[in-house]
Amino acid sequence: MSTLKNFTTLRWVFCAAVFSALAFSALADRLDEVKSRGQLWVGVSDTTPPFSFKAGDGTLSGYDLDLVRAVAKRLGLGLEMTPLSSAERIPLLQQGKLDFVATSMTRTPERLRDIDFSHIYFVTPHAVIVKKSSGITSVQQLSGRKASSASTSTAGGNLKEVVPGVNLVYVRDYAQAFAALKDGSVDAFTTDETVLAAIVRDDGHSGDYLFLPDFTKSRNVGFALKKDEVRLTSAINQALLEIEASGEAAKIWDTWFGPTSAQPAKRTFKITAQY
Repeated sequence: MSTLKNFTTLRWVFCAAVFSALAFSALADRLDEVKSRGQLWVGVSDTTPPFSFKAGDGTLSGYDLDLVRAVAKRLGLGLEMTPLSSAERIPLLQQGKLDFVATSMTRTPERLRDIDFSHIYFVTPHAVIVKKSSGITSVQQLSGRKASSASTSTAGGNLKEVVPGVNLVYVRDYAQAFAALKDGSVDAFTTDETVLAAIVRDDGHSGDYLFLPDFTKSRNVGFALKKDEVRLTSAINQALLEIEASGEAAKIWDTWFGPTSAQPAKRTFKITAQY
């Protein structure tokens, strides 16, 4: 009888252990996986200065990436950054091949149907540039004309809302969109104001272009994550809040947009939980 009782007790202990393991497995999520491997897998751009780009020495650099490195440090994790195209961002997140994406990505209601976003870490307007020689001085003059935009950018849609008659020409990336403006294939090019300023500056002929003054629509930038990874999103958000509270976020801003930077801009926001 004692042997039977011992066997029954052992069986229940074994079953409880199995159920416990299964329960833990069910609860395990992306954050557990990240901690287990000890490294964040982050998708980045290598063509979007000053946010995320490949520097002259081949290293990945930019405002977004300094924040990514700061987040990884706060979480005590290593970091692997993989360059990718704009079109690859959401599919690779949904396939679980990346932990998050840092490519100056705008949070929009449409994108929130497919993915989640961290707290906002950059706020900037979209803008439109034209050649000064075109004589165009207002976005309303773009009705019936062509404007280029990167295929995954939200700027084209924003311009279309303001000027329904504009003919949008979507191309693969910013370089192609700017090239189309330069060679006269289109009359305007629209994207993030900061990116446009960097592209025009790097072209070396900034005096040839005009930022149209009557088109600005604010865009909010965050890290993109797979839908419903609540604990990983929360951990990244907490890291961003700590980076802001410590003053590190402001220092990173000054590196890329401060008074002595190549592209000075005023910081009109803080990273907060309201975003």
